[in-house]
Amino acid sequence: MSNPRKIKVLMVAEATGGGVRRHLLDLLEGLDPARFSLGLVYGTDRADSCFLDALPRLTGTVELFALPALGRELSPVRDAKALSGIVRAVRAFSPDVLHCHSSKAGALGRLAAMICGVRTVFYTPHAYSFENPALSAGKREFYRRIERALSRMATTATLTVSEGERDCALRAGIDLPGKFRVIYNGVEEAPERENRLRPMLGLPDAAPLVGCAARLDSQKDPMTFLEIVKKAAEKKARVSFVWIGDGPMAEELRQKRDELGLQKRLLLPGFLPDADRLVGELDYYLSTARYEGMPYAPLEALRAGVPVIATDVTGNREIALPGRSGLLFPAGDGAAGARLLLAELKVPTLSSADARQVFEERFTRNSMLHAIETLYQESAASAVPQPVGT
Repeated sequence: MSNPRKIKVLMVAEATGGGVRRHLLDLLEGLDPARFSLGLVYGTDRADSCFLDALPRLTGTVELFALPALGRELSPVRDAKALSGIVRAVRAFSPDVLHCHSSKAGALGRLAAMICGVRTVFYTPHAYSFENPALSAGKREFYRRIERALSRMATTATLTVSEGERDCALRAGIDLPGKFRVIYNGVEEAPERENRLRPMLGLPDAAPLVGCAARLDSQKDPMTFLEIVKKAAEKKARVSFVWIGDGPMAEELRQKRDELGLQKRLLLPGFLPDADRLVGELDYYLSTARYEGMPYAPLEALRAGVPVIATDVTGNREIALPGRSGLLFPAGDGAAGARLLLAELKVPTLSSADARQVFEERFTRNSMLHAIETLYQESAASAVPQPVGT
């Protein structure tokens, strides 16, 4: 008896850095090669070093389509070139399943699916663009309408990475509840804690350390993080802070920190390739994000039993469970975040065991891969007529 034909899955992504990159690599390297044939159309503008390092591993197992025109900003000329490039890739690969990641690739990829007649199309937003509070009301409404139209015309299902992201879409009228599936991001198990972060930063072992690993941009709101550092310094709290990561706000944060004389309080080592392991050496993970989908770094903290103190926004609410794995404070409110953190440092209410248990219940990589593999298989089977007698 011959082996069943592999299901051909083509992924499309504009962003190949940060959490989107992590999610893509988990799928591309984790899906069963005996059951799936994989391809990737990717933008080159925002490819981080981890993605570039992974390309040699992917070559030979994943059919790659580099597309320089696929960028983040709206540009009619460039976007038309990107759409044309995605259409060519879809026709060349002939997928059973097209899976689009993030808003720009989600829009262009689904338009390409309509042009090419792809029957099974999944979309993972990784945080809807219309949730961004930095955008004007007009732009948010524009993006909402695009998401609504494409969901109804060209999407088999939207795979949200949190219940909050799904609920946001429902409140915005993107589509009916049956068009959404919640599949949490998951991370693989890590080696034993190595205790490298404090020596790297020049800190004594006994010093409490609070920090995060995130891109330094407006979404992650480093200025609110700095305000919490400042409040802790004013209270003379015995705690150090670290932000692992780089980005467009890196120099602004560094200058403001130095102006406040907080160089010894807030350490900024920049991008570190093993940040996923290093966050497991924190005492608390601190997220000041304005909005999220389902960020990876806090999950990596929970994996090591590190509680998470985070803004009360989509995604974070399902990671930092009050009384179990974390605590929540209002986005943009550094004073409230500082009060919460300082009270927790003084009288701890969260345990490492509870944080780890939440990880095991919700955020393992195997659970994520199994859910997505099952969805691909069921959808591909329902989309292709079966021969009589099978």
